[in-house]
Order: sequence, then structure tokens, then C-alpha cells
Amino acid sequence: MMRSTLLLLLPVLCIYGVVGFSPVRQRSNNNFIQLYASPSTKLLAHENNDVQLDRRSFAKSIASISTAASASVALISNSQAALADDDEGIIIDPSVDLPKVTNKVYLDVKFGNYKTKRMVIGLFGDIMPKTTENFLSLCSNGNVSYAGTTFYRVISDMTIQGGAIGSSSGKTSSSAILQPDNFNIKHTKAGLVSAVRNKDGSIDSRFFIQTKDDAGWADERYAAFGIVLEEEGTAGMDLVKKISKVDVKAPQNNPKDPVMIVGCGVLEV
Repeated sequence: MMRSTLLLLLPVLCIYGVVGFSPVRQRSNNNFIQLYASPSTKLLAHENNDVQLDRRSFAKSIASISTAASASVALISNSQAALADDDEGIIIDPSVDLPKVTNKVYLDVKFGNYKTKRMVIGLFGDIMPKTTENFLSLCSNGNVSYAGTTFYRVISDMTIQGGAIGSSSGKTSSSAILQPDNFNIKHTKAGLVSAVRNKDGSIDSRFFIQTKDDAGWADERYAAFGIVLEEEGTAGMDLVKKISKVDVKAPQNNPKDPVMIVGCGVLEV
């Protein structure tokens, strides 16, 4: 905070310094006249020994002030950019301060002998605007959506992974992507929803939901953008935990029986 304040005050101090010490009109004394005014430019005015510089010196002073003002504008711009960079680098711990939920979507899930259950996900649109926009689009039941896809991989006590549009094996063929805005949200809360990242660093439509509070392995590698909400009439984390316990097939940990997302959509906040 102190550094940011000094950055913003510095331009003002620069201008104040130029204006305050500019020799446009100063009380005269012999030393000042010798230092700051040549014989050809000084004029004696009034009986109080005020000294005024000629027009050329005045113009030079104005030019100095203009130059300082331009430099100050640049300093302000650089200061604002530095502050923006600081904001982008803020690390957020959702277990302490959960980001604001700006949007909500739902996934209707069916598997085994269970009836279809609804999972509601809150999205952090203020912090992750691009990722939120893309996820909303994929939940809107358009031509490309999560409806008809599966939770294709389950790692017990760790994550459930879904959203592989066009592939039940998890190798998505969709061009839809969950473009990450940043990696600032720490994975310290069960139910966080994050974008899956491929070995080459690329990101597509897939996502995962962490089942435990501590998923530090995902920090700075996977972009969290939402969280499973506990709302009346929905299954919430109880559904996530049930999915995390299904029987899987080695070596990819694919569920033996499909865990289907049979429907999806956008909800009002």
C-alpha cells in the first residue's frame, strides 16, 4: 500500500518542484541574480527589488513545466500499470475469503441406480471473466455443450473430471476452451472447479472438481474458476462424493458405469 501511494504521489511532487522553484518570479538577491539571470535578461521592477526574467527565460520555464507535466503523465500511467500488475498477482485463499459468485450453472447427473441429481456451480466472474464466459457458453445447451458428456475419470479422494466434449475417454475433440485468466486462486477448498491442463500446457473444455480441501498440487498449474454450491433442492458435495466412490477401470480410472451429464443450463444469481 505504501509503495502504491508513493508511486501515485511522485508525479505530483515532480510538478510541484518545477513550479515551486521555477525562476519566473523570485525575490532578488545578489546571489540569485548571479546564478539564474544573465545581464541581458534581467529587469529591475518596482522598488521592492523583484526580479522578472525576460520572455525568453519565461518561455524556457514554461517549457520545463510542460516537460515535467508530460513526464508526470507517463509516471502516472506506469504507476497505474504497476498497480494493475499487483492486483493480477494477488493470491486468493478461498478457504479464508471465497471469491464472489457472479454466475450460476447447473449440471444434471445420472449414474448407477441413482435418480438424476442436480449439481449447481457458482462461477467467479470478477476474477476469472474469460473462463466464466466460456463455461457459461458450454452450459447453455447450444450446439456445443456439456449435455451428453460424462465424468470420465475418477481419482478417489482427489478429483472427479468431466467435460470431454466429443470423447468419452477424456481426449476431447472439441475446439471449445476454458481460457484461464490467471492462476491466482489456491486449491484450498473442496468443491473448487478448475480447468484441466494437458501435458503440453494446452487447455480445452475439460474441468475437474476437487474432493478434498487440500489440493496444493494444483496451485499455479490449474486455474480454479468456480465452486460447487450447497443449495436447497440440489445434491451439492454429497453428489461429488458419491461420484468419487464409483468403481473404476485401470489404468485411466474411468468409471465402469458411465456417469452422465444428461443436462445443463444457466441459473439466475
